[in-house]
Amino acid sequence: MKENKILFIGAGNMGSAIIKGLKQKTDFENNIYFYEPTEDIRNEISAKLNIKAISEINKEIAEFDTIIFAVKPQVFRNFPTDKNMANLANFITEKQLILSIMAGISISTINNFLTNAKKIVRIMPNTPALIGEAISVLAPSPDVLPDDLNLTKEIFECIGQVEILSENAMDSVTGLSGSGPAFVMMFIEALTQGGVLCGLTKKTAEKLAIQTVLGSAKMALETDSSVEELRHAVTSPGGTTIAGVAALEENNFRNSVIKAVRAACIRSEELGKS
Repeated sequence: MKENKILFIGAGNMGSAIIKGLKQKTDFENNIYFYEPTEDIRNEISAKLNIKAISEINKEIAEFDTIIFAVKPQVFRNFPTDKNMANLANFITEKQLILSIMAGISISTINNFLTNAKKIVRIMPNTPALIGEAISVLAPSPDVLPDDLNLTKEIFECIGQVEILSENAMDSVTGLSGSGPAFVMMFIEALTQGGVLCGLTKKTAEKLAIQTVLGSAKMALETDSSVEELRHAVTSPGGTTIAGVAALEENNFRNSVIKAVRAACIRSEELGKS
């Protein structure tokens, strides 16, 4: 990865995960900065992540090659009236690469605020970024050059795997991989509770549930069989698994998951319009 001076606007859980990934897998950690207006929070984050902080938005912003927006969408919407952030657009140049991980915030919305920005990439990572196992989907604006897209890809490969899609897929991505980790955790919780109902201790049931989900996901990744084929392979006629599958179908398990993804997708669409 070529040397790049990066500024993070926001360094919460996801921003911090990206910063940690960059520090572990690149050699330009001295070129990673973040912005935070509150001194106590700024000092805490700077000490925790061992990176440099800036305390105000001024002409020095133009010195950064890449700016990563890692704040909540609600926070971004307040930027035009925020005394610290309102002037940010005045210091952005068209040469800078703008990356955004803000759910539901479109490229056009970002451009409406940062009027000089041309090269914008919208990204949807997910929470397994915290352990370097994210799947991040990138959606570039038309002005993003191949080198810019490659750089973005390299940045997000520091926290996991990367896919590149058009922006019109981002609400669907948010509903599936963005919200999906919460659905998977609920499934693990349910498996655990089922084990407890059948007589296992919570500790044992949870360990079995977690490893079952982990092993099944790895098997789906590392074999040539489809997910459907793998499910059939463990579902013997008249056996225990088909009895459980029948119970899941009777209680609309599959349809509930489909509706959960769709509901999250719709909410992402709503965030983009609000």
